[in-house]
This record gives sequence, structure tokens and C-alpha cells, in this order.
Amino acid sequence: MMTVRSGLRRLAAASAVVPLLALTACGGGSEDTAGEDGLILVAPGTLTVCTTMPAPPFEFEEDGEAKGLEIDLARDLAERLEVDVEFINSPFESIQSAAALETNQCDIALAAMTVTEERESKMLFSDSIVYDNLALMAKEDAGFESIDDLGDARVGVQDATTSSDFAAEQGLNTVQFEASALLQQSVQSEQIDAGIANISLVLAVMQADESVEMVESFDTDEHLAAAVRLEGSPVLDEFNAMLAEMREDGSYDALVEEWFEDAAEAAKVPAEEASRS
Repeated sequence: MMTVRSGLRRLAAASAVVPLLALTACGGGSEDTAGEDGLILVAPGTLTVCTTMPAPPFEFEEDGEAKGLEIDLARDLAERLEVDVEFINSPFESIQSAAALETNQCDIALAAMTVTEERESKMLFSDSIVYDNLALMAKEDAGFESIDDLGDARVGVQDATTSSDFAAEQGLNTVQFEASALLQQSVQSEQIDAGIANISLVLAVMQADESVEMVESFDTDEHLAAAVRLEGSPVLDEFNAMLAEMREDGSYDALVEEWFEDAAEAAKVPAEEASRS
């Protein structure tokens, strides 16, 4: 098993597949549609966040509660805005295509989403949150040592993700999955021969099943960020301001270290590389 560039807080519970419809947590008390700063929300007094669960360590459900790095950021943002927060579990395709944002299902999307040129044409991204590159995973007894060994092997990827694009570029025999949890289950049950996903997901699978190993990682320079509608929103301005303040006071480092532990340094995005302005 190789040493990788980035990783994940290894929590077996985080990789459990638990459906989430909507969870609400108190973050303040505004009931007006628009505050004095002109903030307009989909639901008055509530920051509505589109996410896709489970995707540890960014968002998952444990004991009926939403947890994860991006969940913490959403709650901090709601507290900053003095409103409540509601998490809506949405299909990743509806988020990455901007459909969820364009149809006003949510104010902001936090769904472990990589910034790409195509997505930037449909939505406005925040400053970078973390790096999360891609990796190849398989059962330890599969005999793969690198991507070059795959041949005609059936390689699972999540539909509409950078892993799907990467696998296609490599000419692999891919099997598309709608959700990361289905990809995880298929690798573990050997319905497919291998899988390509972000390192955070790969390490979560390894935590849930010790017979799965990381075969190879790929430095794809993946920046993960939040997103709002293409015309922009004060919500995104506040999110960026919050991230900047967190980097200055050290709470950004503490948050990434909490969820990525030993791989935190590789996951952190320096301030000079984070800005998208």
C-alpha cells in the first residue's frame, strides 16, 4: 500500500450509508426575508444548504446528526449570518449541473465539489476549501500495482465527477455509479474490480474494509469549494470572508486537522492559492 498525498479522518461510522432528508440546527434568529445588508435567502431566516451524503469527511450522518468538515463550515456561516441552517440531501448531478441552485432549492452548495471550468460556467465558486486528489482502490488480492495493470478490468467511478472524466481520459472500462456509497459497496463486494474516487472517499472505504487498499494516487490538483448561483450572492461573499478570517486566526488549520488528521497538511490550501478573485 502506497503513501498518499492526502487523506481522511478514519471513522468507520462516517462511511455508513444513512439517508438524510433534511436536518435543521439553530444558528440564530432572523425571520426577515432580507436583512439590513440586503441578504435574501430561499427560506427566510434559514440558510439552506444543498449537499450529497454520505461523503465523509465532508458530510455524513452519525446518530441522526449531520457531521463533517463542510457541515461545520455551513453551521459557522449560519451563525455568522445569524440565521438557522437546513441541509438538503440532493443528487450530486443536480448540484454539479447547477440545477439545484438555479431552481432556488438552496442558497449555497457544499457537496465535496471540485472546481472545474465547465462547472465555473454554470455557478460561482468560493475560495478553495481543501485539496482532494484522485486515487485508485481495489481489493488487496486483486494484484494491481498501478493504473497500467487494469487492462479490461471493470473500474467503478461516480457519474458526473472528475473521477469519471479522469477514467475516460485513461481509456478505462468504467462502470458508472450515481452515488459514492454504491461505488464503495461494489468495490467491497467485488462486483467491480477496482474504483477511482477522491482520496477522502478511498480512505473511508479502507477504514470500513481492511481488505481494500489504495493502489495509486494521482496529483490532479483538485480544489474543493462551495458554490452559489452564477450571478453571485452575499452568502458567498460572507463565506469567503469567513474562510479568510479562519485562516488568519488558526481555526481553518484546526478544522482541517480535526477531519484529516495526519493528512491535514496535504489537504490544506494556502491563502495565496485559495483565492478565486
